[in-house]
Amino acid sequence: MSLNQPSGRHSAARPGAAHAGKALVGSGRPGAHADDIETFLVRFDPLEQRRQIREGMEAAIIERVAKELLHVPVQTLLASLNLPSSTILRKMARAERLSPAESDRVARVLYVRQLAVEVFEDPALAAEWMQRSNAELGGLSPLEVLDSQPGYDRVREILLRVIHGVSA
Repeated sequence: MSLNQPSGRHSAARPGAAHAGKALVGSGRPGAHADDIETFLVRFDPLEQRRQIREGMEAAIIERVAKELLHVPVQTLLASLNLPSSTILRKMARAERLSPAESDRVARVLYVRQLAVEVFEDPALAAEWMQRSNAELGGLSPLEVLDSQPGYDRVREILLRVIHGVSA
């Protein structure tokens, strides 16, 4: 399974499942909330993922990604993604939406985490790998470089090399 890049070149979604399940953004539909993080990767095709990012994910997704997927404090995730702590915490408290740029950074974490789970075959190991310094990233952790597209591309390349058995 290949993962969708923020640019939409690859897809982890099943074709035709664009509007299935719960949304991670306010879509005007009743029940649209961040209850199912995996929905973003599994059920939504690349165009729906793009729409969700552009409309802004619910700010509550930050806490869920930090605590449930990565097992780190919210502040650690915010610092790693170079997101303004006070702004994001205010949005979380007021149940507001993230901006498209903020949502894109969260989406990168979701994409990389899913690919890391495929590589390590264990969500806990994937989360741990994302937080450890990596020589191929200049000593930064994969999580620390996901604040930019080039950083995301490099982390994804490292994981794909492992999947395809290509050495460093």
